[in-house]
Amino acid sequence: MFKIVIVFVFIFIIISLFAGLYFLLKDQSRSRRTVQSLILRVSLAIFLLLIILFGFYSGELKLRTPFPLSPSSQQAPSQQPPSQQIDKQE
Repeated sequence: MFKIVIVFVFIFIIISLFAGLYFLLKDQSRSRRTVQSLILRVSLAIFLLLIILFGFYSGELKLRTPFPLSPSSQQAPSQQPPSQQIDKQE
């Protein structure tokens, strides 16, 4: 669900970007449509950021990295230094 909303908001941001460019070239600073397009684009970007943050907070979105984030946590307990084994037992 979150991924679909993120894609649509991103597409709307791109559309707003090109609409602002069109208004800038067409109106030549005689209307407020360029400013309104900028306001819409910034609002959508803030909304996109909030959706992504909420998705990570709720657990709906997760990091999927091709490399381990902390290589020491991937080791078996018997291979870890004794200080880390003591911390895990507590």
